[in-house]
Amino acid sequence: MLSLSSIVLVTVNTASPIAAGSAFSTGLILAPASAVSEETRLRLYASAADMRADGFSASDPAYLAASAYFAATPAPDRLYVGLYASNENPADIFRQILGRTADFYGVCLCETAPAKQIAFLEAFPSLVDRMVLFCAGTGTVSEALSVSGILRKAFATGSNRILTVYGADLYAAPAVMGTAMGLSRAYSDSAFALCYQQIPGMLPTDLTESEIASLKAVNANVYITRGANRRLLENGTTVSGIRLDEVLALDRISADLQEAALSLLTSGSGKLPQTDETSAVFINRFSAVLAGYAAAGVLAAGRWRGSAAGRLQPGDMIENGYLLWAESYDLQSDANRAAHKAMPIHVALCMAGSVETLLIEIDVSI
Repeated sequence: MLSLSSIVLVTVNTASPIAAGSAFSTGLILAPASAVSEETRLRLYASAADMRADGFSASDPAYLAASAYFAATPAPDRLYVGLYASNENPADIFRQILGRTADFYGVCLCETAPAKQIAFLEAFPSLVDRMVLFCAGTGTVSEALSVSGILRKAFATGSNRILTVYGADLYAAPAVMGTAMGLSRAYSDSAFALCYQQIPGMLPTDLTESEIASLKAVNANVYITRGANRRLLENGTTVSGIRLDEVLALDRISADLQEAALSLLTSGSGKLPQTDETSAVFINRFSAVLAGYAAAGVLAAGRWRGSAAGRLQPGDMIENGYLLWAESYDLQSDANRAAHKAMPIHVALCMAGSVETLLIEIDVSI
């Protein structure tokens, strides 16, 4: 039987819809210790009990933070613990850890000295590409919202790499981080929202609506009881105002697209010609990745709400939740062609978002 491929050639590309890597569901707790060696500087644990077996005491800050982290439901299954001596700078130690591994996403500093806390959070956004720092503001609401307090300092960064929570103690931060990492693990192939989640092991704070509004004004998260017994985390946002689940989803998408591009560049002969056909190959592979995110509920069809971008104009419909295009190689500069660069692949995404409030109108005829 003669092949049909000489007339119609079909190429099937497969791609995992969501990154399967464990980094996006793993946290790092950075904590002071009385004695630190290069052997104990960084360890990976599967439970808080494993830390006790490894020599941590029940009163150790790192152990208490890990206990709050692993108490989440659903629970994460991995946690890195990084230690530093009292005379060491946590940011310097964090840089050393990044030199050894970046196989984690959430970061929590268990430090009681306000100056070290603030110095670390101010340095953090410049140290990472795809990670989020979880930190807690404590004391009274007025103390937590003071100009020199961690909530204000974090808000001033405007970063989507920092998430703050108001709580009774510093362990509110690892508790929220554990919940986020547990959800990321449980919903690795679908979407989730951190807003309105319950945080096991964390006591809700007794706040007035006015105090809640003041904390939310600096995009801090609060864990409160609404109604008789509804314990809720509000709103699951980073200090930039972007919801954590959307930051995480975009990080996973960018990691998947990067991996897809690398696999094309290194597969087969490793040679892709500088032609429009090559752009089509990249777009085809990237579309397969993004289709998985649309099926998972991360992306959804909608109108483009951003500014004009190439052929995309405000109000244009993004049918699948994503749109990809590339300019022709006929427009490529001589310098870029000589440097063996590809034409940029433009990707426009419509996030599916999540519903957080609802109005119910009841009309009654009596």
